[in-house]
Amino acid sequence: MKKIIIILASRIGSTRLPKKALKPMANCDSMLELIIKRLRMSKKAHNIVVATEEKSYNEFKNIFEKLKCNYFIGSENDVLDRYTKAAEKFNGDIIVRATGDNPLVSVKALDMIVDYHIKNNADLSYYDALPYGSGVEVINYQALKYANDNSKDIFEHEHITQFHYRNSDKFKIENPKVSEEFAMPELRTTVDTIEDYKNICALFEKYNNDIYIDIDTIIKDIRENE
Repeated sequence: MKKIIIILASRIGSTRLPKKALKPMANCDSMLELIIKRLRMSKKAHNIVVATEEKSYNEFKNIFEKLKCNYFIGSENDVLDRYTKAAEKFNGDIIVRATGDNPLVSVKALDMIVDYHIKNNADLSYYDALPYGSGVEVINYQALKYANDNSKDIFEHEHITQFHYRNSDKFKIENPKVSEEFAMPELRTTVDTIEDYKNICALFEKYNNDIYIDIDTIIKDIRENE
């Protein structure tokens, strides 16, 4: 059986919203804590690992201890190398790429795309039409390692799947449209600015700060109130 691990990339360096991962959200002490707790709802993943770098680790270590969460300390800017080495350390065969900017990551959609990825024997899979900030990418370890070993491009090492998209003839890339109840690409659920942060906090408040509310419920309510 293939081992599926979620690797969550997070660090404190952010030009638009410094230390956003440490900002409180809903009933959690930090956005990072909230994301880890949401991802733990996955029925498909065998492990969750936060991939970070040295400076951020010093800020995050209390969160890791509190949640008993696995972590990996790697390169600050070479995210592709950080992911590859984290996958190696924790023996991941299939990697779910999540990021610390996305507190409304859809765990239901995550589990569905993992199933799709395995069923279609893909190298890389992601859903089309999810809200911006609610999706993940699923990539095989061998495809990740191939990119890390062969890419010499700085941009490709900062954005871990760019090598695969630029060399799509070498990989089986699947991009199915997500089912209608999850489809609302115009909805922004990522946190990049202070306005994003305020909007997402307000959205959680609408749902009594239920940190496990999935995006299909939010989309249904938006459509019913249009």
